[in-house]
Amino acid sequence: MGLWFAPLLALGVARVVANVRLAQAELGVPLALEHVAALLEWPAPELDEAAFLTELLDRTGAWLLLDLANLYANARNHGGDPPAFLDALPLERIAYVHVAGGVERDGLYHDTHVHPTPPAVLELVTELCERRDPPGVMLERDDDYPPSPELARELDAIAAAVAGAARR
Repeated sequence: MGLWFAPLLALGVARVVANVRLAQAELGVPLALEHVAALLEWPAPELDEAAFLTELLDRTGAWLLLDLANLYANARNHGGDPPAFLDALPLERIAYVHVAGGVERDGLYHDTHVHPTPPAVLELVTELCERRDPPGVMLERDDDYPPSPELARELDAIAAAVAGAARR
């Protein structure tokens, strides 16, 4: 990484921290910050995603909206170890958890919120629940809603993944 990059990262973190603090001051409540499903990787990052999130949470007092579908998408698209990612986060800061489905297109996995939650994301729910009991796990569906019986089966699978941690 070039020497020019470190000041940009520090400036970027400082800018996000300032914006979160401003929003929290205006709203009068803490925010929950969500990590994104990124199709591109930042070149030579100084902080990995978990360290960046932890830094933001520590400096702002914000909560974490942990999106396990985004974690899965990033691991599929860029590599990485989802359980190690979970271990690196301040899980006590979780406000709630999202799960969703996606689809592979042109060699990249896209978190679409219109497809069923894949088994690998449900396994991440169990992985998380073995570490920490989350306040809630929410299915994200933004469009193309399935018939009620299919949706009920997906919600049951999510509940089973949460309960699976207790059985292990």
